[in-house]
Amino acid sequence: MRIYIPMTLAELSAERVTARRVHAVTSELRATVVDEDSEGYEYIATLAAADDSLRMLGEGPESSLRRIVAVAEVVDSSISAVSDPQLPTEVELGTDISWKDVESFHMDAPGSESLISQALAGDEEAFLATGDIELLWFDISEREQLAAL
Repeated sequence: MRIYIPMTLAELSAERVTARRVHAVTSELRATVVDEDSEGYEYIATLAAADDSLRMLGEGPESSLRRIVAVAEVVDSSISAVSDPQLPTEVELGTDISWKDVESFHMDAPGSESLISQALAGDEEAFLATGDIELLWFDISEREQLAAL
């Protein structure tokens, strides 16, 4: 199953990706949003993970103001349903995974830090506007360079 993992920049230096709530194209998403193609469903899951990444930035000592979403392929048995999901994309990654399972990253384009800061300060309009920030694509081979940012 392809999953979309909310992250912070500091986590790119970790040895593994830790178990957590992640996002995926679920049957619940397909039932909720019926007129979408595969790419559209993946985009919805990516944006949901980006929103969670933003929340993670507000919870910790992260100095970077850029959201990061890792995209990974994992065996279905490592994923379980969330008992009380807020979104139809939410699933639980029940085990840590290796970086070799991660295919790519999506990260906010430079220049979005001010909007992210406003969203973290509680500006609801800014939070909604973060959905319009371009998420740049990076290959897994670029993890160390991203971690050094």
